[in-house]
Amino acid sequence: MNYVDVCAILNESPREVYTSATSSNLCAEVMLPPVGNKAPTLLTFHVYGKACDRFKNFSKGSRIYIHGAKLRFDLESKAYSLHGGVIAQVTEAFPVLNDVILTGRCIKDIDQTDARAFKTTADGLMIANQTISVNTGRNQADLFNFYAINTAQDKLNQAELLVNFTRKGTGITIRGRLVTDAWTDKDSQQRRSITKIQLVQMTLAPKSGESQPKSVVSQTTVASIDNVASLWGGKTAEESVDPWTQASGGGLPDLPGQYGSAPNFDDNEPPF
Repeated sequence: MNYVDVCAILNESPREVYTSATSSNLCAEVMLPPVGNKAPTLLTFHVYGKACDRFKNFSKGSRIYIHGAKLRFDLESKAYSLHGGVIAQVTEAFPVLNDVILTGRCIKDIDQTDARAFKTTADGLMIANQTISVNTGRNQADLFNFYAINTAQDKLNQAELLVNFTRKGTGITIRGRLVTDAWTDKDSQQRRSITKIQLVQMTLAPKSGESQPKSVVSQTTVASIDNVASLWGGKTAEESVDPWTQASGGGLPDLPGQYGSAPNFDDNEPPF
């Protein structure tokens, strides 16, 4: 699973990126509001298919809500990007959301002797860093760094759980938020930043050999209704654009001059 719900501000008006002689997509740099005392997070947002028709009308400074996008991470540029999803322009009254859900496998054991992987501070904070590999199809995967932080007084010690229960190959689903630390380098005096995923919740996959839960038998019967009235005036749910399948173009071939679909990755392939 790779699922993102965030609110952002457009740092630029959407621009066309041509993927072939007759097909293009839209992209723009967006800024996620800071979390706590962190810095704002800058990302490139890529839009595909029919969603481009709405996105092209947005302008620099627009506040947008992105629902059901996918998060990517480029190892070479060390940059995060968002792809696809349903987009809506919102006002300041809309709540600020920053929600990332990823499912994959841990790629390492946490070395408690390495301060870069695990440490405790003089203030009693416990911090653990882990990396998750998330399938992108065709035997490819993205790597995402995430961390857990807690105090000794916290009822749920996420960092301690991460150290004690995750190993290389452990299946895990995490829910977190994108956060960015920014600082000035003492030597070069240049402004630097790093973006990570801060863990909020996690669920470990069942260990191999564990018994399967018994099937649930319904204890109630729902009466059928012949005449169902529409609650939304005939509107139907808008499908989230999935940039890893051909469905992002609405299931039809691209026409010359139209916005094209995203790269064709197969989400149905076994991740490992």
